[in-house]
Amino acid sequence: MAVRFECPASFTGEDVVELHLHGNQLIIDQVLRLSVACGARLATAGEFSRRAFMNGKLDLVQVEALGDLIAAESEQALYISQRQFHGEFRRKLNAFRGNLVSLLAALELELDFVEDGYHFASDNELQSLLRDLGDFCDGLLTSYHLGNRLRKGPRVLLLGRPNAGKSSLFNALLGYSRSLVSAQAGTTRDYIEELIHYRGIAFHLIDTAGLRETLDAIEAEGVGYAKDLIALSDHVLYLIDSSDALSIERELIAVDALRRAHPQSQIVPILTKADVVDGVSDYLNCSILRPDSVTPILDLLADSYTSALSDATVLLNERQFFLLADIQRQLAAIRADAIVGTEFLSADLRGLLEPLSLLSGAVTNDDILTTLFSSFCIGK
Repeated sequence: MAVRFECPASFTGEDVVELHLHGNQLIIDQVLRLSVACGARLATAGEFSRRAFMNGKLDLVQVEALGDLIAAESEQALYISQRQFHGEFRRKLNAFRGNLVSLLAALELELDFVEDGYHFASDNELQSLLRDLGDFCDGLLTSYHLGNRLRKGPRVLLLGRPNAGKSSLFNALLGYSRSLVSAQAGTTRDYIEELIHYRGIAFHLIDTAGLRETLDAIEAEGVGYAKDLIALSDHVLYLIDSSDALSIERELIAVDALRRAHPQSQIVPILTKADVVDGVSDYLNCSILRPDSVTPILDLLADSYTSALSDATVLLNERQFFLLADIQRQLAAIRADAIVGTEFLSADLRGLLEPLSLLSGAVTNDDILTTLFSSFCIGK
């Protein structure tokens, strides 16, 4: 079946014909060969999206959201990308840029009548714009770390002393036996990583060697890996054997020390083997023999993301992050300096207009576009 899309209503804004073929790769290959023999060529990566952008069907923010949409590996990352594609982000950017251009035009007009003392730009409007733009940037920059974790998948490290139940919990969270479990201490020598999806979020679970001093060279290297991974993890589940009452207080002190050393990671103590002894009420307690005690651990991880997603916009894109950071720096400089004279203020605002224009796509750079569209698949 051939379906015709007339410009400008097609995705690219051009005349397009789609061929709908039977799902047999041999048939598809034959049609492609015949098409090329008749003068067609294969599209380059992202070519359709680039044509849509060049023809004004998509703006740059939508293109980047589309790229994140294609690359999304979890439901939450997909949800954020869809919201970026259809949401308030680009509309707010365009509104800020439009207001800034209007203020600049008024300031430029003042320069022509500076000797006559005329004022065309409203100071209240200027201060309001700078304040609102600053709040907008602050919120997005704060959200970037959350969005980046969701896009890549949060890393969850299982840490603790030997036989604290790390591998048992690792298997319980996965839902199948992946890591070797033994009563012998030091069974896990290397780290093991697996992916799970829970409440629409892709979590990278990492089982590690038990933290202890050892003369075994291989185990010692595994312990070193475990310690190195703390700084690279978003969450650390520090498992404490609750059946060893004497060690609980010592282990909780170790948790506090880790929190001070690694403030970027959320370090959560979990008391294991709750089926053996009564748990400690102030902390999460679990037992792999009680599946209902494992679920709250996953809920704790997921809640830290889903609650934050109620905000209007979550930033996923690194290019946007650096441009927003540049805007924030320039805003701080404008607020820090006493604004003296229309000419100086006009120059400051023109400097602010550049990253805003690059952010919205009103001004584009061929190198940026080439890099952006090359990351798309051929069909987009």
